[in-house]
Amino acid sequence: MKITIFDLRPKTADESLAGAIEDNYKKKNEKTEVIIYNPMETELKDCIGCWSCWWKTPGKCALNDETYKLNMDYISSDEVVLLFHTANGFIDGKGKTFLDRLIQHYLPYIKIRNGECGHLKRYDKYPVINFYFEKHELSTDEIKVIKDYLVRTAYHFHNPCKELLYENENVRFINSETEKPMDEVLAKEVAERKVRGKWVIYNGSPRGNSSNSKLIIEKIIKGMNAQGIEDIEIRNLINVKEHKAWAESFGSVENNLFVFPLYVHAMPGSVMKFLEQLKPINNKEIHMAFMVQSGFPETSQSYYLRPYLELITKRLGVSFDGTIIKGGIEGIRMKPEKANQKLFDQLESIGRTYAAKGMMDLTLKKEYEKDEYLSKGAQLIYSIVSLTGLTNYYWDFNLKKNSAYEKRFAKPYLE
Repeated sequence: MKITIFDLRPKTADESLAGAIEDNYKKKNEKTEVIIYNPMETELKDCIGCWSCWWKTPGKCALNDETYKLNMDYISSDEVVLLFHTANGFIDGKGKTFLDRLIQHYLPYIKIRNGECGHLKRYDKYPVINFYFEKHELSTDEIKVIKDYLVRTAYHFHNPCKELLYENENVRFINSETEKPMDEVLAKEVAERKVRGKWVIYNGSPRGNSSNSKLIIEKIIKGMNAQGIEDIEIRNLINVKEHKAWAESFGSVENNLFVFPLYVHAMPGSVMKFLEQLKPINNKEIHMAFMVQSGFPETSQSYYLRPYLELITKRLGVSFDGTIIKGGIEGIRMKPEKANQKLFDQLESIGRTYAAKGMMDLTLKKEYEKDEYLSKGAQLIYSIVSLTGLTNYYWDFNLKKNSAYEKRFAKPYLE
């Protein structure tokens, strides 16, 4: 039996936890192979959304940060233990980046499960995920959100899942199953306000100015401009060197809108690395709103993130202006303007509403979230079309373009 422990906590973390976990496995079976990666060995570059792992080097990330051995041990293990640090009520950016980059272990092709899209397995077997996260200074709601999120991620990745508890120097494991995400709470309290002051829109896409998020922001700004709002600054969160200065000045900007794609059921790691630097402001004149977009058409994919976006505003002591979730965004940059016209009009409406009323467009929010899950009709159509191979066309086209089609099912970390 092979166990790999990935310590994703800060370099100053107590090393005794990893040692206690190793002892626990060894007591059960002294022949168990236990590999421990300490915090220094788990430094990762943020996923950049290039999709090279799907259509250029199938199954292998293009980023050169010496993580090949980590991935080999991950895939070849019977169980893995992920030790997460928490910051501002969620797993921190480093832990989120680790999860983001696990996407390379799956195929780009889609299968419908329980009314939702999900990626197909690349490997025949995946390890049991045992997760641990620091709970001190977390509220009961924050603990639930993190646990629900991690269990949901394991479900999406086809990994069996357990929570690891470490109490009084004792290690124990609890079986975990997916549960429904927390409902919105603060969204019910969002109300119109008199808008004043500066606007900052944060582009949280790892693709920066080449992203769908950038296009979405441009349309939202067009709607804001129509309401006479001109003092708008765009900040690309891929510019991590600016995070510290932006976080320090956060309390001086009245209106803050975050637009980003869904990455493994939550924000991209680079976005969390910014959010974790924000300090409590306790000033209700400062406002935060969010627009989360995803390639999957159903909005349920984003529901494990949604409650956290409320909770961070509560933790920071600022006002929450609402969250809009929009699925089916991937590919809009490749469509002609006419094909996107309805969407673009809606995005402009979001900008106009936010600028005029200080809140996200409730009508559009309701319209988008009607499609929580794929309807049975849509599922039937997809299953029929998939028999023709057309559902794989986009991915196969790009694989062939990059001379990688013959390697599309490669298993690089076992080969």
